[in-house]
Amino acid sequence: MYPKQIYDMNPRSWTKKFQKNSISYLIQMAAFYHAISITIMYASSFGISHIISDYEAPSFPISVVMMVTSGPIEEILFFGLAYYVAGTPQAILFTGAIWSVAHIFSTHVFQINTLGYASFLFAIPHMFFSVRTWLSGKGWFAILFHSVWNTAFLLSYCYLGIKECSVVGTANYLTVDFLAVGLAASLISIIWTLHNKSKIPKTVYTKILIFSITVFLLFEVLINFIYIKMLL
Repeated sequence: MYPKQIYDMNPRSWTKKFQKNSISYLIQMAAFYHAISITIMYASSFGISHIISDYEAPSFPISVVMMVTSGPIEEILFFGLAYYVAGTPQAILFTGAIWSVAHIFSTHVFQINTLGYASFLFAIPHMFFSVRTWLSGKGWFAILFHSVWNTAFLLSYCYLGIKECSVVGTANYLTVDFLAVGLAASLISIIWTLHNKSKIPKTVYTKILIFSITVFLLFEVLINFIYIKMLL
């Protein structure tokens, strides 16, 4: 094990940028953090099922499109915007913590015995990986890895028969998938504009940003309306 890896694996450095930001190095760090995530997830699932006797793990239809779009949506919304607007580890960690906690409520039935406790704990190491990847100037890698990881996880569950696979959802979930694509595109446009602020004329920059934010808000309202409709 090399000194840089040892330093970056030390919890004391988990809110600092990585010692290196090469692709191969980031893959090593991704493997480290997500090995912790998987261990925590299965250990907590086992513990929760014994603590809450009638516990039912959250289960709802998930499509490949949803998993692919989750990368840009979640990374930009909860990590990228904080990175470009505030630029501090504390700000990114704060919004990342909101993302982690939100995993508890990844269910359609909000009861003590149906909340996503394991998903929340699983997300914590990923949160630190994302924070550090953005701080290291490789936000695009965080987005790409998030999408690939989620999709690979879904496909493995489908292969094992734990979940049923579909490229796109059906009924209301098809609408959600469509809106998720629009949401992801608008967020990519926002983050691209922020990243290239110094290269774009001020008037053009303002117009692109206003348009992208408007489109994002439109899709956000629509997708939340569909979710609320499904819950009622």
